[in-house]
Amino acid sequence: MGLNGRITPKRQATRRALKDREPKVVENVKKAMFIRGPKTSQVVVNALKDLYVMKKPHAKMLNKKNKFRPFEDHSSLEFLSNQMDTSLFAFGTLTKKKGHCLTLGRMFNHQLLDMIELSINVDMEFKPMSGFSGERKKSVFFGSKPMFVFQGEQFEVSDNHKELKSLILDFFRGEVVEKINLAGLDRVIVCTATQERIFFRHYAVSLKRSGKKIPNVVLDEIGPRMNWLLRRVKSADAEVKKQSMRRPKIRKSQAKMKNIERGTLGAKMGRIHMERQDTESMALRKFKALKNKKRKPRGDDDAGGKDNRGSDQDSGVKKKVKTTIA
Repeated sequence: MGLNGRITPKRQATRRALKDREPKVVENVKKAMFIRGPKTSQVVVNALKDLYVMKKPHAKMLNKKNKFRPFEDHSSLEFLSNQMDTSLFAFGTLTKKKGHCLTLGRMFNHQLLDMIELSINVDMEFKPMSGFSGERKKSVFFGSKPMFVFQGEQFEVSDNHKELKSLILDFFRGEVVEKINLAGLDRVIVCTATQERIFFRHYAVSLKRSGKKIPNVVLDEIGPRMNWLLRRVKSADAEVKKQSMRRPKIRKSQAKMKNIERGTLGAKMGRIHMERQDTESMALRKFKALKNKKRKPRGDDDAGGKDNRGSDQDSGVKKKVKTTIA
């Protein structure tokens, strides 16, 4: 038993799992669960599978049917969210009145925050990923960060469309990074909103030579291709939304400190700025080899007035002769 009355786990794996669930300044990637309702069609199943592939590897698929009604009772969704440690969900079902329905929602602290119900229009060009050619799809890495394009004034005017835009960004934005390689931008999600419908498209990006610094950008559709009709919307409460958007205060130890950086091997390095010191006036240990010897000027002669150059040369010659004779 811990100090706060909590049970302290004995296994190291359990401790790591609980630590991973703790709140952080920089959050982990949001995981999503994909759930089938009590009645589903092949259209709904294909839509869930395609969204699951786009969300990989941070996604979990539940293949069994579940008797959930999210807008009436969302306690089962909250239970699954807590068990699987997921904060996003997609729920697919088939009804007589609304047809093929897809519900996207978010959780905060494993409690329902908001959700939107969308109706998939089959008559207007519904096409799953399996209906597109597989040549371009092989070069797309579905775990990468996609680009987003939201077209239409509805995303700026309507509150429901703004909420849907926020949901789509949360679903597929991936990890938060500071820098990204241009070659990693290999796909784009395009959402176009009109007065009645929302067109969801997914394209692969290929960069081709143009003879200039900026390459030619070519888009190839890889699916899924869906047209949505906005149905029911459950917005978050003002107080709960305020809590979910609150950012924790960064401690001094976590704040970025000046003149301290990490090396390539993880070593901590610091930079110290000091005034210029006068080493000549400092009391340092002096060695004879480092002392400056006082040399006489080159033009001065000895006291006797004799030039010693010849004698040095003669002595040198004699030494040479001696060495040769020996």
